Formats: sequence, structure tokens, C-alpha cells
Amino acid sequence: MDKIKKTKVIRLELELHRRILFMSDIHGDITLFKRALEEAKFCAEDYLFVIGDMIEKGDPLDNQSMLNYCLELSKRDNVFFLAGNCDEVFRFILPPLDQKRFLYYATDLKKSVINDMAADMNYPISKDMDILDYIKKIEESYPEYFKFIEELPDVIFINDLLVLVHGGINDIYNIPKEALSLLKYDHFLEASPIQPITMIVGHNPTRNYRVDVASVNPIFDFRKNIICLDGGNNVVKGGQLNVVYLDSLDTMQFHWIAVDHYPKYKVVEDIMYDQPKNHISMRFGKNEVDVLTKDLDFYLIRPKGTLDELWVHEEFIFKSENKTYCYDGSNTFLNLKKGDEISIIKKALPYSLIKHEGIIGLIETKYIHDDKL
Repeated sequence: MDKIKKTKVIRLELELHRRILFMSDIHGDITLFKRALEEAKFCAEDYLFVIGDMIEKGDPLDNQSMLNYCLELSKRDNVFFLAGNCDEVFRFILPPLDQKRFLYYATDLKKSVINDMAADMNYPISKDMDILDYIKKIEESYPEYFKFIEELPDVIFINDLLVLVHGGINDIYNIPKEALSLLKYDHFLEASPIQPITMIVGHNPTRNYRVDVASVNPIFDFRKNIICLDGGNNVVKGGQLNVVYLDSLDTMQFHWIAVDHYPKYKVVEDIMYDQPKNHISMRFGKNEVDVLTKDLDFYLIRPKGTLDELWVHEEFIFKSENKTYCYDGSNTFLNLKKGDEISIIKKALPYSLIKHEGIIGLIETKYIHDDKL
């Protein structure tokens, strides 16, 4: 498989009256993917487009199971898959040009199709493994995987009304000849100009585009003509799989649903909090902070260079070279009404991290009654 991926663009003319479903960034979660299709009532009369990152970051054996399921679905004439940067592990990670990166995936990350195929073949993975021998074995054992990834398109135009790409395209009339920049465009929504037709993308979890509240819902930016799908499943705390669907190309009416793995709980009383003057959502990453105090499982922190304060669970705090960092946090305490359903992301003391209608925040754990779980 060529180390350089040439951009593959296809143009489709679909029936105008049929429903179209869009998903992205499954990241090996075959269980949630199947559940999402079931809850969206996907059927043979619909079209389905999966806009990249079908694999990588899944639980052991799930990446390969998801890949097998993609191969099965790809035989249908109403299902289409696009390339994502994570799917290109077969192109950019497996060749022996960068053995250090391969070993990082195989022995450090470990949530890769690399590990799944090795387990399937009973092939030992280690720092001193024979990488070339391993690659030879998987090329012989799984030629269908290489063929599937090789044939994935990078860009799909639908009836000149929609354009689909995993990362993003600045100029649809001047698409780069090499695909990697289209698959891995980390801050596309912020950087993109207004698009001439609606562009649907994945890749960057939508939470990374919000600095006020931690939302993992799809973003419909009709000013720029961009829809961002990636709910951060298997990537961010509180992540979900988003399914955006179009009633038809005639109406161009979009809707969406979301699914996640977190335990569900129905609130048994109204919960109201005074809201901060400034809502903060710390983007996933290495954010330097000062620790002000600790209360049971939570630290009160202040992001460097601000006067803001927020309570963050201790597992989101780490130290490096005598500095303290936080990789995830929000100062939003969620107001809820009796009967609201929430996802419980992290039950702790004195607060719990929860999600309601795609918004991640905190409530006091005293409001989660064990006998109602």
C-alpha cells in the first residue's frame, strides 16, 4: 500500500425522496454503532454514510469486529464509507518506515486493530517483535482489510447539494491531490471559510469547538454551511455517537439523535444552581492550572492566566515537570427538572460528572439516589 494517499473523490446522484443518515468517528465501538442504527431505525430504504474513523481506540477485538462489520455493510448499495485518518493505520502506521510509531500504537496505546489482528493470529506483540514479519503475516491473512481501506473515497459529493469529508476542505473547487490534509484537519470549523454547499465532517470532537459549555452534540453552523458530527465517542469523557439524518434531499431538513454507553438515571427532584458569570469548558489537552483546594474527590482549580475557578475530578489532574495540568473540565453545574434523564459519567464525592441532552456538567452526588439507579 502506497505511503502517499492520493485523494479519491466520487460524485453520487441519489434519489431525492429517500432519508440519508450520517455518522462518523465510531472508533471501534461496534456495539454502540449497531445500537445507533437501531435507534435511528435504519432500513433498506435509507442511505447511510459513515464519514471515517470506523476503527482505532476500541476495546480489545472490537476494532477488528467493527472492520469486519464495515466489510459486510459495504456490500449493500445504500451504505457508503469514507476514509478517516484513523482508518489509515494500514497505510501510515503499518509500513516499516516508522517503526517507533508502530510500536507506540502496538505496545503503548494498545487499542488498535494492530493488537486485534495479532490476538486473532496468536501473534505476540512486544517492543522487540519482528515488525516486518508481523506485517507480512497480516498481509497474507487479511488481504480484504487492505483492499477495503485502499478503496475508501476521501470526498463524496451528493447531488451537488452536500459534500462529505472526514476532516475538511477549504476550497471544494481546488481539492488537494494528497488526502492526508483532508483527513486530519484539527480545527476545521474555526479555520474554514464559508462553504458554497453544505459540508459534513467528523474528526474533531464537537466539544473542542465550545469554550463555554461542554457539549458533545452535533454542530449545525449554517452561516459557514458546515455540520460537525463527531461526538467524541471513545475519545472524550461523556462522548457519544451522533446520528444526523436528512429527511430527504427535497426538503433538506436535518435532525439528529445520540447514543452512549453511560448508565442512565431519572432525576427525582428539581435541581437548581446559581450559574457562574462565565461558563468555562476546558478543551481536551494539557491545560496548566493552579490548585486552590481539595474536597474529597475534587480539586478546585484556576486555569493559568485567568480568574476562573472550577471543580474537577482528581483523575483529570496530572503533574509534569513540577507543573500541574488539567486535561478536561467544566464549571457548569446543571439545572435539572424532576423526570429529566441523565447519563452518569463519573459518580464521586461530593460531585458527580453527568450529561443531560449532550451537555456535560456537575451536580451534587446527594441528588443521585442509589435505590433509584
